[in-house]
Amino acid sequence: MRRLRHLGVATLLISTLWQAQATAAEPPTEVLSIELSGDSSTRFEVNGYRYAGPLTFTVRADGISMTEAATIEQYLFGITEMPFSWHSEALAAQAVAARTYLARSLLGGRSGAEVRYGYDICATSRCQVYRGVQNVESDAGERWRDAVESTAGEVLLYAGRPIEAVYSSMVGSRSRANQDVWASSRISYLQPVDSPEIGIAPFAEWVVEVTGAQFIAILRAAGYDVGGALKLIAVDDPPEGEGRTTITVRSSGGVDSFLAPRLKRAFNIHGDDLFPGVLPVRRGGGRVMPQNLLSYTFEITHERVDAAVLDGFLPEEERTARDTVRIEGEGWGHGVGMSQWGARIMADRGATYAEILSHYYTGTVPELAPSVVPVDVVVGLDWGRASIPVTVIGAARVSVNGLSFGSIGSGEWVIRSTAFGIDIVPADAISDVSLVGQRRWPR
Repeated sequence: MRRLRHLGVATLLISTLWQAQATAAEPPTEVLSIELSGDSSTRFEVNGYRYAGPLTFTVRADGISMTEAATIEQYLFGITEMPFSWHSEALAAQAVAARTYLARSLLGGRSGAEVRYGYDICATSRCQVYRGVQNVESDAGERWRDAVESTAGEVLLYAGRPIEAVYSSMVGSRSRANQDVWASSRISYLQPVDSPEIGIAPFAEWVVEVTGAQFIAILRAAGYDVGGALKLIAVDDPPEGEGRTTITVRSSGGVDSFLAPRLKRAFNIHGDDLFPGVLPVRRGGGRVMPQNLLSYTFEITHERVDAAVLDGFLPEEERTARDTVRIEGEGWGHGVGMSQWGARIMADRGATYAEILSHYYTGTVPELAPSVVPVDVVVGLDWGRASIPVTVIGAARVSVNGLSFGSIGSGEWVIRSTAFGIDIVPADAISDVSLVGQRRWPR
């Protein structure tokens, strides 16, 4: 057997790796998937995060996708949505909300990116933030593990089905109605409630100020039909619970109208690129806001003072007009459902996790419902990549196209695109080294 030593530490354990050579007349069939798995102590580090696996790397139209097959407990242990140092009742509320969110997400099956990349739920803030085992295995992780285990099997139900247990970092003084933020019908358990955050949560209240010219430039970069000087900002803000807020902007170069969430998107995509140093705003003590606009809950005022009025006592060449757009907002996130900071404050004041959940998801209580809680889940970790570096800690088994192939040891490896699909090679391997491409697939 030809032996390949990697980093002076790991030697390939695949006994037949180089024995079956493909001939020129019989090119190898594509390798469409490679799976890495191990025992309970094996870990895989990818993109700065550590996973227990199994990890599956699959050929897709736009590159390699990476997923992890996890049990429900393994998935929940990897949720990193709330600091583990917070009150245990707040952590328990988060655990039930996360379990419910997952159960609800899996009800309708896969669609869109889930179908294209072969997963049930993504690992980003678009779904729930999932970071594998590294955080729960940290010194503080035992508190989160306890929260998940102490609420095992508990979810929030409405009419016998898991609710849409959406949540955000903070909502300010009051949460939002789902129909005021999204294009959806009224949901009884996602209606506004008071939240005890003002003066406590770091972004319960915030202010962003830009000039009229900067405001117009951001909207124009986002594709809106405006330009030149800002003339007017009109806000159609229905009463609470009666629909979404529409903003109309009139400029010397055009008029355009859009929903309030679009303004947040425009500012967060284009603001700091166009005006670095102005956005994101620096607050007292030099702390920078984490986004240019933090929520959909805000009021807008436009103040224009002509140079002749403002600087009437100055020479004409020194006069400057003031044209300011002031956005006063509350909270960080969409503002619907549970506020994580609100949960923390309520817990610190003596509320139980059940009371927290019933407050933010009105009319619901945590209950055991094993029939709606999934046993396992496939998490979408990454996709659209030409290569994915993987650090293996411990022995790992390799499967190719669903067939057992052999084992590899600890070290740094790369899953890479090749002419025959994908391959796994040591990170420091020479270019012509191929672990699985020397065989014909399927065997």
